[in-house]
Amino acid sequence: MRTWLVLVAACLCACLGARGQDVQLQGPTGGNYRFKDIGGQLYAQSYISSYSYPTGTVVVTLDRPGLRYLAGSVTATDLKPNFAYQIKLTGNPSASGMSDADDATNETLGYLGRWWRISPNPANSNDADYVAHKDTPGYVFEGYAMIAFFVTDAQGNANVRFEGNNSFHVLWRTDQRTQGANDEPVTPVTIPNTTVNPACDAGVAARSYGLYDEWEPTRVVPGTLEMPTGHYRCRMFLTEESFHDTGTFAGQWAVAMSAPLEFDIPTANPPPTPPQPPPTPPTPPGQTPSRRLTIARLYAELNMARGHRDTAWVRGTLELPEGLELANLEAQANVMGATQTLVLPPNTSQEKTVQADVSLKLGAEDHAGSVKARQRLGSRKGVLSFNADRKAQ
Repeated sequence: MRTWLVLVAACLCACLGARGQDVQLQGPTGGNYRFKDIGGQLYAQSYISSYSYPTGTVVVTLDRPGLRYLAGSVTATDLKPNFAYQIKLTGNPSASGMSDADDATNETLGYLGRWWRISPNPANSNDADYVAHKDTPGYVFEGYAMIAFFVTDAQGNANVRFEGNNSFHVLWRTDQRTQGANDEPVTPVTIPNTTVNPACDAGVAARSYGLYDEWEPTRVVPGTLEMPTGHYRCRMFLTEESFHDTGTFAGQWAVAMSAPLEFDIPTANPPPTPPQPPPTPPTPPGQTPSRRLTIARLYAELNMARGHRDTAWVRGTLELPEGLELANLEAQANVMGATQTLVLPPNTSQEKTVQADVSLKLGAEDHAGSVKARQRLGSRKGVLSFNADRKAQ
């Protein structure tokens, strides 16, 4: 099920030709919107009558060049509190009369994800219907792929990462449907007590839910989507997740925010080579000489409040006394006030509470390892620090 809206489109076209490209989404002026949080609590009538998406701000930063899918971060303010949003790539079929139509992109997205038949008889569709009627006058098919989701905090804000290597059907709570073998892993989400939340009339105690994306049947399983190489012209949507609710204020998967989007696959422009550290100064007399351990690239992923990842690129140096070598890499994540520590020998991996792909260069010798983990509660950013243990050669 999906609601077709005529959107107030952003006068913005994002071409993913450079790392860190920003796409600012804009809100439409009306739709069959949901006014309940992810657990079904109704917002206050004053909030329902006054809220409007055009007052919100959503910026999507596309990064991770060289990929066969889109990845980046979402920074949002003034969306609905404790609310789930789908991230979609949606085609521009020429039969709809769009000035920036791209039937090739529209068809690719449909075969990667899902089909919405705009006319006749607006409804969800499928490959067979599309093949049979794509050239039939009066038929208009919109291809789209749901690639990720996120949940806002109690103020309606979000600062989260997404990895768009997915083709999802819809989002569920674990109390609604049994998770399938090919579905995305469950993401725990906690709604804080709403007693002091101005968007709510009634105070409800803190609640915890498990959310997961359902795999789109016949498409690739989550985490394995690769988009065909080429240039894409489409739109990026934030769509409200309605959780198959019914009745007043239940919503109907309405589009909340959108922007035109152009990008290339593979995504372009690898990150620049990090600057070389300054030379090591002479060792003063009487002190043990040291050498610099250069962190050429440190890719750390944190803040996974919904199972996807925030990214930090870190560069720097560590001082190692002469005659000592790197034995272990210690990753320490401070998440929601609790410190979690992992000690990882080079060239091994463990799954705990943070994820990092680490490339370390010491002289002409390379050291590599990876640490995986997941922030389990909340949506606040964590603080990630790395230290080197040392032992005698």
